Amino acid sequence: MLNDRERTDLVAQLLEAKRELDMLTLDEDMTDPPSKPATEKDIARFEKKCGFPIEPSYREFLLMHDGWTDFDGDAAILGTRGSNEEWFEDTLEMVWEVFEDFGDENPADDAVAVVLGEDTNNYLFMWPPQEGSDGKATFKEYEDGKLTREYADFDEYLTEFLKSLRHSIEVEREGADRGDADEQ
Repeated sequence: MLNDRERTDLVAQLLEAKRELDMLTLDEDMTDPPSKPATEKDIARFEKKCGFPIEPSYREFLLMHDGWTDFDGDAAILGTRGSNEEWFEDTLEMVWEVFEDFGDENPADDAVAVVLGEDTNNYLFMWPPQEGSDGKATFKEYEDGKLTREYADFDEYLTEFLKSLRHSIEVEREGADRGDADEQ
């Protein structure tokens, strides 16, 4: 698990990478910064709703930023009040249908949505602690209802997402460089 300084740096790097990718792909910065911090009261209410203690690095992220709108396209890190968003229930219902039709497992009864969007087919759920897991919740990422990756903690998810952003930036730069070379 990262310390607060490392997590702050990671979030700053994510924001910078998202803005750079926006400039490369859209010619403008469309990136909103993450939300303001959650309070301990927000966290307690969220944990009560979850029915289990949230994973420590996710908890620390929420105390720094209670969610992040448009984190990945239209997918948001939901934060402690994510299920209060107008689109949330309808979107979650569609996700459950995808899991029923195509999924390996359906997190509907046990897991909590962490990253979800109206028009995305990728989502991240936090599953309650399993026996022998030192009481830590785990994160599972899905695409079209199929498990694509598990993460030991939320910091690992954010770190891997940053790697993905940097790869996309590299691809965009190489494509632009090749295009410039072809014109000469």
